[in-house]
Amino acid sequence: MKVVVLYIGSSLLAPLRRAEHEINERYRLDLSIAAHNCTLPFSSEQWSRAESDLAGAELVFLLHVTDSENAARITAALDRFRSRHRAVIVMNSLRELMRRTCLGERELFSLFDTRRTTANPDLGTRVARKLGSWVADYALLHRRDARSRRPDEYLEFVKKVPTLLRFIPSAGALKEVKQYLTLYCYFLQPTPANIRSMVLYALKHQVPGCESLEPAAPESKQVTGIYHPDAPALFSSYEGYGKWYERRMPLDPERTVGLLLMRPHVVSGAHGHCDGLLRALESEGLPVLAVLSTFMDNREACKQFFTEPAGGAPRIGQILSLAGFSFVGGPAMNDSEAAVNYLKGLNRPFRSAVSLEMQMTEDWAESQIGLNAVQTAMQVAIPEIDGATEPFVYGGIPSGKDQPEPLQDRCDRIATRLARWDHLRRLRRPDVRLAIVIYCFPPNKGNLGTAADMDVFPSLREILRRLERDRYTVAVPDTPDILREMLLGGDHLASVAYRLSADDYYRLCPYVAEIEAEWGPAPGHINTQGPDLLIHGIQLGNIVVAVQPTFGYEGDPMRLLMAKGGTPHHGFMALYTYLEHVFRADALVHLGTHGALEFMPGKQVGLSASCWPDRLIGSFPNIYIYSVNNPSEGTIAKRRSYAELISYLTPPIESAGLYKDLASLKELITAYRQATGEQRGQLFAAIQEKARDLNLSE
Repeated sequence: MKVVVLYIGSSLLAPLRRAEHEINERYRLDLSIAAHNCTLPFSSEQWSRAESDLAGAELVFLLHVTDSENAARITAALDRFRSRHRAVIVMNSLRELMRRTCLGERELFSLFDTRRTTANPDLGTRVARKLGSWVADYALLHRRDARSRRPDEYLEFVKKVPTLLRFIPSAGALKEVKQYLTLYCYFLQPTPANIRSMVLYALKHQVPGCESLEPAAPESKQVTGIYHPDAPALFSSYEGYGKWYERRMPLDPERTVGLLLMRPHVVSGAHGHCDGLLRALESEGLPVLAVLSTFMDNREACKQFFTEPAGGAPRIGQILSLAGFSFVGGPAMNDSEAAVNYLKGLNRPFRSAVSLEMQMTEDWAESQIGLNAVQTAMQVAIPEIDGATEPFVYGGIPSGKDQPEPLQDRCDRIATRLARWDHLRRLRRPDVRLAIVIYCFPPNKGNLGTAADMDVFPSLREILRRLERDRYTVAVPDTPDILREMLLGGDHLASVAYRLSADDYYRLCPYVAEIEAEWGPAPGHINTQGPDLLIHGIQLGNIVVAVQPTFGYEGDPMRLLMAKGGTPHHGFMALYTYLEHVFRADALVHLGTHGALEFMPGKQVGLSASCWPDRLIGSFPNIYIYSVNNPSEGTIAKRRSYAELISYLTPPIESAGLYKDLASLKELITAYRQATGEQRGQLFAAIQEKARDLNLSE
């Protein structure tokens, strides 16, 4: 007996495999559950296996199938094998798939066909139609009347479904409708027990010989709540959680990390990767308030748990979303304006981490790209529109396993970065140590302090003056020219702020052996003198102005740009080693468009611990002052160096025109073009004479 389940995400595989084992162990059905993940378009090989399973299935479940390419293939296969299927149960999928829903001989497509209208539909039809089309309806209603709709309207309706079921008859014309709605109740609460009971219920009512099966009634879990892996159950109130949590550490509102979790991960038991990240945060001394996301609109969970009642003060110091999709709109649509307005009012940093829902962890680790295009769009680009930053990968499903697991080194890196941001936020301004990084490109051309569309030294001095006014400890040079001369002083490319000995470099940097394989023994030949690596820059109180070294290849300075292999040279690595371990900067400020760090070798998106931008930036808070007219490379800086971008405008430009003798030459050329006869020859001679005077002739 074969049941085929087509689904998306990572939360259903383990409950399905567990259901298959437990049902066979108790009922001896020789049941096979073939599960196929439809998050990405099927490859030819994957589709061949799925099609073969569909051909031999008695029951088919389609859950959350929203990829149009997969849907077209599946729709054709369902039509082709319809006579072999005893039931096709479709939930929260594209409308063409929803219209293939059938239980036995009863076709339920009319429930999901908005072109068919009934003057007074019965209760069962109304409920089924509401559930069956909620994704499309949510987006449509948002576009038509966004301000008049409450974001929790759908959730309130979902809570009522089990109660409404009691008023729908189990026999007669509505028998199959009630069966479908009962299956939906299991699906809405995807606990391992409910997934098992959902399969049992479908077998009992649709497959002859299975009438004696005993599915349990749907168990109910809270729609929202506070989660902790060590707690016996979800908490329904902040006060209850705080009382339990105080045994670990106090929920300091300035330090607590608000963690947004996907509800299906928690209720299905597929939350090992979330647990790993939560524990990493706690190991850094950060209290955690982890709440179940309401899927369509994260504002509800935030309002209920992240702020005091009636729009009061925040209870959290920063937000880390593990929910993916849009902050407002979920998978149905993206209301970035509403998200930005809410997050502005909350006034807390918002970050979004990525679970590998669409690729195995080994595939990601081996990939030169990192995250695939679909996952980048859904879990990086869309959250970025809402204002999210630092798109770290934190977990996924390893090959041969059915549950997500944490990528511990990534979880630890996320935790240390959030701890550094927390530390920076609470530091007294006079105690903050900042490193402002400027560039010198192209190298050896007298271009110290270059940036696109920015006059660097006046801008840098203005930043220093502002820091001084805001009580940071800094000595501000009197003029931009003096600042420039201070940086240019000495016998080297720029002033030397520190000499890092090769011995200290070996001791402080864990990547020296890999760099030596590319560049030879430290200290190398770039930014060195004798046994020392030179850190170019000047220290002005608690502020160091550092010069980022070049890529390193003389005559081909862009050779490392997004290279698949290679490493930064010793001098480049030494700068960031010095800032971390010697100067001990609390944050970095990269000044202007753009530096080289974010273009170092490694994955494009979703970096690993072996990617050089990740190694260089480490756990530094990275503030990047970036030109507003270059969003594409600004996006690279955000994704590959975890930068918080602050935009600056390009200078206004107008036509400079010509002056003096150049203007006279232009007039002669214009007259020549319009002249005829002998006058044309005279004008040509005058043009030649003027060109010689201006040194424009050969």
